[in-house]
Amino acid sequence: MTVPPLRATERLYYADSYQRVFDARVLDVRPHDRGHAVVLDRTAFFPTSGGQPHDLGTLGDAGVIDVVDNEDTVVHVVARPIEGDVRGEIDWPRRFDHMQQHTGQHILSQAALRSLDAQTISVHFGAEVCTLDLDLSDLTPEMAARTEDLANAVIFEDRPVPVHMVDESELPTLGLRRPAKKRGQIRVVEVEEFDRSACGGTHVRRTGEIGLIKLRRWERYKGGVRVEFLCGWRALRDYRWKSTLVSDLAGSFTVKDREVAEAIGRLSGQLKERERVIADLRDRLFSSEARGYLDGARGSPKIIADVLDRSPDEAGTLAGKIVSAESSVVVFGAARGRIIIARSPSLDLDAAALLRRILEPRGGRGGGRPEFAQGALAAEALREAVESARVELRRMFDA
Repeated sequence: MTVPPLRATERLYYADSYQRVFDARVLDVRPHDRGHAVVLDRTAFFPTSGGQPHDLGTLGDAGVIDVVDNEDTVVHVVARPIEGDVRGEIDWPRRFDHMQQHTGQHILSQAALRSLDAQTISVHFGAEVCTLDLDLSDLTPEMAARTEDLANAVIFEDRPVPVHMVDESELPTLGLRRPAKKRGQIRVVEVEEFDRSACGGTHVRRTGEIGLIKLRRWERYKGGVRVEFLCGWRALRDYRWKSTLVSDLAGSFTVKDREVAEAIGRLSGQLKERERVIADLRDRLFSSEARGYLDGARGSPKIIADVLDRSPDEAGTLAGKIVSAESSVVVFGAARGRIIIARSPSLDLDAAALLRRILEPRGGRGGGRPEFAQGALAAEALREAVESARVELRRMFDA
């Protein structure tokens, strides 16, 4: 949406990120595809900007759905039109969460620069997790821990986070972590004696309010490394469910918390061994069944046709065992109206062509290779189809 030039919106969050309630006057209201777009003379609502999500809350009794930065004005998208003087109220838990994540990101970016010599390429603040893209070729657990320790040391020292408005001419003397993207008066957010950044976002007053920074995971991304991190309440909630999970697992295995990984490793090894034994026994069982079918058949090649109460996969495996053991052709019906035709490599038979001849008159479909084919048809026609295939095979091989 584009709003005609109006008086620039006074952005109260620039001066005080903690202001939750404010009074303002409506300057303009326009229809919007999600409701109505409202411009105020002043606002504490932060619009989506710089990777930070917008605030939510209310204007009077109208819920704020979205907040958009439109050059000098801030546009509030609300569910219904409002006019005159209005009181705005910020959704504080959401705002404070964004303050924790954003200030934490400043600290983490500077920590990565100091400990890894890695610049921050881009940032994304999500509803659940935040990510930081670093110009690194790789990140080891040791490197991540070193960066995380430095960032949290700054948090635990509870350093002030002052905000300054400065003229762009002063920027060369400030040592900004990254060059400012705007001209004129620049808002600079500082973490005392650690970081200075040009930023229009909302931030905590002191680093101690962030509580904690935790790097959750990282991966290579577009030539760099993408780091997923959590700050403040998000980090606590993440620790809480993981702690509960570890405690529950420790109780299940009757081990200490720090022994859970070892216990899971032992269990995984046992399961893999059991899977190996089961696979071996299953193979022996199929081989035994295959031998039973072959011993009960006469002629050469042996023609075996049957309807099994087995899955298509099991029927296919059994058919493979039979045709690989002796010169034979197998036609199996299986669960869900599936039919399988397989033949030994030495035989001159196109199993796929035979399958099509059997299925087409009965409304079925299928395909495959000359040595193995499978298809499907109505379950009530399965037995007839298998028998028809048996008859044709006996005629073909004069068995």
